[in-house]
Amino acid sequence: MKVIRRSMVLLFLAAAAGFAFCAAPAPDPAAEQAAKGWEAQLNTEGLDVTTTFTLVQKKEGETDRVLRVQTFRRDSADMYTIIFQYPASEKGKGYLRRGDDLYFYLPSTREFVYKNRKDNIGSTDARTDLFGRQKILEQYTASSAGTATVSKWECTVVRLDAKVPDVSYPVQKWYVRKSDGLPVKVENFSVSETLLATYYFIEYRSLGNGKSIFTKLLAVNNLEKGQQTFLTNDNISTSAIPDDTFTKAYLEEKSR
Repeated sequence: MKVIRRSMVLLFLAAAAGFAFCAAPAPDPAAEQAAKGWEAQLNTEGLDVTTTFTLVQKKEGETDRVLRVQTFRRDSADMYTIIFQYPASEKGKGYLRRGDDLYFYLPSTREFVYKNRKDNIGSTDARTDLFGRQKILEQYTASSAGTATVSKWECTVVRLDAKVPDVSYPVQKWYVRKSDGLPVKVENFSVSETLLATYYFIEYRSLGNGKSIFTKLLAVNNLEKGQQTFLTNDNISTSAIPDDTFTKAYLEEKSR
């Protein structure tokens, strides 16, 4: 009887999962090509990238909250390390991503907490998957959603519907410049298509070899009036990063 009950539960969960994702449209070759285009530019395979991000979170009626983190990124191995530098209350905390595994290090208890890509960095409006390699077509079904003008840019709009559960947002709309294929806006929705957050890619820097990285981004919380986080990306380097930077031991050492 236990085996039968367990089988029924598994069947129910499988059916529920199928229901959650069966509404995704059929693959669209034009939309997939657009997604491959921006991934090819924003994923930095072949380069090690070191950066310093400053995050300024604004909330109505509150003093601005400022965070600074240093990031180390190696997309060819799907790894990154993020170390909090400021303020003092956050200093020494950090993230380590290796493939699909993401850990958050707490120096106060010297423990690593397992996270997923839905985590908001430092409780701001920016999620951790902004800082590493994208896997759009592994995680989403892409379909064309027309065209639009964002600021002065003529854009192709690509809709993404999740086909796996572990994603930051189950539905997204990417507004991609026709001039160079880079995104200028991303709308992030719930399953019921409530707009949760909007990202505006304001400025990019070329890294050479057809690769680019955003240097200014505005993340707007569409559920909390007046709440947003502005990211600036400085001190960008493509020098080789030592392998041990992408280890738990490195985070432990830097927190001392």
